[in-house]
Amino acid sequence: MPATDKTYRYSASSGVHANAGRTRLTLATDSGVSPSNSGHFLSAHALYPDITARGLRAVSETVAARYYVPPGMLAKILREADPVVTVSPGAVRFEGFSACCSAYARMDLMPDALEVSHSRTGTTNVDFGAELRGALANVGGDTDFDITVSEDAVGITRDDTAVIERKVPLPLRWIRGFAEVQVVQAQMKPAFHLSKVAAQRFLRALPRSKDDSARWVSVRGGVARLSSRSVEGAVFLRGSHRLRVLETMVSRSEGMDVFSAEATGASAWSLDFGNQRFWLVLNAEPWRGFSGDGGTLSGMALSSGDTVAAIRAQLNWQDRIDIPALASATGLETDTVENALADLAARGLVGFDLGRNGFFHRVLPFDLAPLDDLNPRLKAARELCDTNAVTMTASGAEVTSKDVVHRVDRDAQGWRCTCPWFSKHGRLRGPCKHVLAVELHLERLA
Repeated sequence: MPATDKTYRYSASSGVHANAGRTRLTLATDSGVSPSNSGHFLSAHALYPDITARGLRAVSETVAARYYVPPGMLAKILREADPVVTVSPGAVRFEGFSACCSAYARMDLMPDALEVSHSRTGTTNVDFGAELRGALANVGGDTDFDITVSEDAVGITRDDTAVIERKVPLPLRWIRGFAEVQVVQAQMKPAFHLSKVAAQRFLRALPRSKDDSARWVSVRGGVARLSSRSVEGAVFLRGSHRLRVLETMVSRSEGMDVFSAEATGASAWSLDFGNQRFWLVLNAEPWRGFSGDGGTLSGMALSSGDTVAAIRAQLNWQDRIDIPALASATGLETDTVENALADLAARGLVGFDLGRNGFFHRVLPFDLAPLDDLNPRLKAARELCDTNAVTMTASGAEVTSKDVVHRVDRDAQGWRCTCPWFSKHGRLRGPCKHVLAVELHLERLA
């Protein structure tokens, strides 16, 4: 599996420390990300510590989970998995992926969930070990609970001062999954809302063992039901055991909101705590993961470097990016801005918040520069376009690949292709290379 080397330097282990009757959560962060991320990001007192702690534990449990990975790869992948924390003016966000990339978890702490004594925008990796997860389980509603997110630039051991350093080859599918899940969320629509009691009953009724069968969740009379048949308005759900992480938190929530993306079968499940929210986004197929979905490909293909640079220059840690305002500020069309945001999502520069129904700015602490060349479909599409393999026709286009002519035509849902890849996957995993080549060709003609 391709990987990109990344050296992490932790000045200490994360942990929960008691001092003068108060409990402080200290998150050791990577000190070698970049000069712009150095320094102290956050010092805050949690006003609802039990909810905050449960949410952080749920993120760490998702990161440590394996819903579908060959057992021999498990230890290696778990060593590579670190949650990411973003401190911005409107929220502190902890996000991470399961080992198999099929489940994405995020805990959002809004300003009125914290009593902040110091805050500074930034994003970094944090170290969540087993000891820390155990300590988070003991946090109660009356616990004095402080959160500190900081970074130590020292990367050596000198005398009695030790700096923990570990070199981790980050799997590209995990990094790409971070990008893909943002675009998947942007395509989602609200499906239904469950009250706290209805959500509890639904989660408790789920199969106790692993279940990868195709199921649909529908709501009648405020009650959610799991069935083996699809009905109008139902949400597709395969791998319902992945929802188990919500069960320990639902009793403290105000209810659960569910979103779905009809085109891909992905779904999002959100517990609302008023000033905090926990998000769990599930891929349609637990064994595939988000990294191969290809949702960012069209945006990457259709965005020029100048367009992306123009949009990026407008980003300033916004908690909700206003697309019409960006279009007005840059003089670009709305669809051009949307393509640029998909490209920026692929580069780890924006995430998507379904609660606010918009992208937010954050900078993942990874070097994503190689992703263009390491995306095989996009690379192949550019080669087809560069070699004049695309010929426009009255009904669409013909793309010649390896002496085979594939027809690319439009229907009510968008482009479709006669190639075997499209016959197998349809639109569930983004466009095939021939559709991408046609999109690139039309962009160059414009």
